[in-house]
Amino acid sequence: MNAPTPSWPERISIIGAAGLVGSSAAASLATHSVGGELFLQDRRDNLVEAHRIDLTDAQAVLGIDRPRIHAGSPDAPVDLVVVAASLPETPGGDRRDFLAANAQLLTSMAEQIQREAGEHGLVLLLTNPVDILADWLHRQHGFAADRLIGYALNDSPRFRLAIARELGTEVTSVQASVLGEHGKGQVPVFSTVLVNGEPVDWPDGSIERVRADVDGWFERWSRLKPGRSSGWASGAGVMHLIRSLAAGEQVITTVSTAGIEELPESFMALPTRWVDGCSRAALPDLSRQELAALQEAGDSIRQTSLTLD
Repeated sequence: MNAPTPSWPERISIIGAAGLVGSSAAASLATHSVGGELFLQDRRDNLVEAHRIDLTDAQAVLGIDRPRIHAGSPDAPVDLVVVAASLPETPGGDRRDFLAANAQLLTSMAEQIQREAGEHGLVLLLTNPVDILADWLHRQHGFAADRLIGYALNDSPRFRLAIARELGTEVTSVQASVLGEHGKGQVPVFSTVLVNGEPVDWPDGSIERVRADVDGWFERWSRLKPGRSSGWASGAGVMHLIRSLAAGEQVITTVSTAGIEELPESFMALPTRWVDGCSRAALPDLSRQELAALQEAGDSIRQTSLTLD
């Protein structure tokens, strides 16, 4: 595969398309004309077929006919395999609590994922804890490090929302990123925050309040006991991530740190581009404290990944 073209990815497969996250991703891709063919797969065949019918109707409402939607497995390798299969998250728990069970689930479908990706396809993992499982899939199941990425985009918008609330501005005026681990090892990068294109002069106590807002998101969500994860944001984020990669733009995603001397080898959220058929991560300018936090996150991700061996 060469560098992305305007038609990339032409063929997309979603494994776990009957669940909230998988179906939300399918809906975002189908109703925004991303790709040429979209294959929906899940153990619940009836829901997959229902989603296919519903999304095809939605495309008719919008007056679009791409991508063509299929219920079932592709007959040949695709450009992109989206892995949304997961056990449900436990309210009040930690994203690592169901690590072993999700690893077992991914083991059961590892051959299917690799077959569908073929030699050149990109694998996008949505199953949590995404960074640990990506590291483990690479080491234990031989997934190519430069063609395996994970979804960790929701953390950065939550950071921007927290900043906007604290500073009394619109979220669209805020540029900010969260790197590192998706969860407790996340690293909000305060040193590069911009509001209306300008660096922030942080009022006393504001950084601490923003950090507490970001760190407390999962607990606040769990208290609602919604019985689901944040599916709509993830579906929209998957579409944004794919479009950014296809355009050759930099976007935050979980990616291998191999080749980045300052970081231990693992997988974590970093600014990434899709270049010549491979993911290419970059380490932005960081404060010493932020770099140290990323290094600690990388060590933690790898050590936890090794417990699955």
